[in-house]
Formats: sequence, structure tokens, C-alpha cells
Amino acid sequence: MKIAVVTQDEFFYIPKFFGQLLAKLDKTTFQIESIVILPTFNESIFHLAKRMYNFYGIFNFCRQGVKYVTTKLLDKLRLSANTVGGLARKHAIELRKPDDINDLDVIAELREKDLDLIISVAASQIFGERLLDLPKRGCINIHSAKLPKYRGQMPNFWTMYHSDKSAGITIHTMDRKIDRGKILLQEEIEILPNESLDSLAKRAKLKAADLVIEVLEDIRTGTVELKDYKGKGSYFSFPTKENVREFKRRGKKLL
Repeated sequence: MKIAVVTQDEFFYIPKFFGQLLAKLDKTTFQIESIVILPTFNESIFHLAKRMYNFYGIFNFCRQGVKYVTTKLLDKLRLSANTVGGLARKHAIELRKPDDINDLDVIAELREKDLDLIISVAASQIFGERLLDLPKRGCINIHSAKLPKYRGQMPNFWTMYHSDKSAGITIHTMDRKIDRGKILLQEEIEILPNESLDSLAKRAKLKAADLVIEVLEDIRTGTVELKDYKGKGSYFSFPTKENVREFKRRGKKLL
């Protein structure tokens, strides 16, 4: 099965997913032809830094900043493989960094690979019709919530904000509406006592990789079951400063 993965240039959590996926995936059966990395949050470095500063506050922003610079430097010097790009190099997978996933040249290059499936892993851009229709078996997405609850951005934050006992992970088919389609697999992981958002996000990415491998095998063998969403849905955008303050007031930790 030929696969392309579309993700974003994020250094803290998404590499956890790829590390787990590439270590466990049966490469004789599933071949990742290309990893496509899009700009984080589809915005400039300046706007991304401002967004993260507002989210973390000065102390945690500096802590994350040091991690970011260190990780990026080690990756550039090829002294570690702790980024998506580094992992792609380690596993000899083609890496592309277009500005726009829906660019006609990008679509044409992906079409030449005769893909069976495209996987979206926190992709920062909406897939257009041409991309959605390109692979033989369609496109699938991973969302860190038990859909239809917590559609939108930062679902792990909002799950903890509302003091839920568990966080969901949904693998679903993609259509022209965001976080819609049909459910392929859905599971929950317990939110541990005194767990930080950072810890939950990392555990969720590792679990998501395992679930994707399970879904890929079900797709390959034709045993996958498509299910409709059940229950009342909800949508949340990126947290504001006020949301973060309330998050902390409720005794929750970011890092």
C-alpha cells in the first residue's frame, strides 16, 4: 500500500507520532512514499511565536524556545533524528515542504506516486477537492478527541480544561467538511492524576500511531468498519490568554 503523510513543521509532539509509526510499521506491506510538511498553524514564524508566547507565558515560552532551538540545531547538524524531517531522513523517505498543499504542481507530483492513501497528521491546511479525490482509498485524519466532541484546535487542552477523565483519539475518513467523514477507529486514554497538557499530548500521539497502524491493516484486509458519529458535537478554537488563566486556576498544568 502506497501512502503519503501530510503534517506540519512542529517540533514537540508530532515527531513522537512519527517515531512510533516508523518504528512499528510493516514496511514490506506499507510504503510511505512521501512526507509533506506544511507551515505550523499555516502562519509565519513571527505570528507563531506571538501565538505561543500568549499561550505559554514568558517562563514556559522561554523553556519551549530553548527546546525548539536545541532540537532544530541538532537536526540541522544531523546529530539527532527528533524532528519529522530527521525521521524522514533516517528512514529514507522523501520529504517535501511546499507552501500550499493544494498547489497544482504538488498535486501532480503526488498523483505520479499512484497513492493508495493519504494520512493527515495535524495538517495545517484544508485539503481541497483534488487532493481528497487523489488516492485510491481516500484520505484519513487523526484527531485527538472523541469526535464529534472537541472539534477544532487543541482538543487535549479543552479536554483537560473541562476536567474530563479521559481523552479521545479518532481516526476518520476525510470529506469536504473539517473533522467529518466516517469513523474508522476511536479509543480513549485515561488522563492521569496531576498530568500536564504536555504529557497528555505526547501520550496521545504515541497512541494515535498505534491506532493508525491498526487502521491501515484493516484497510488492507478489507475488514475496516465505517461508523457514524454519535452524540452532541462541540467545537473549540485556539485558547485565549483568558482560557489559559482559567485552565491554570482549575489546577491544570501546561508543562
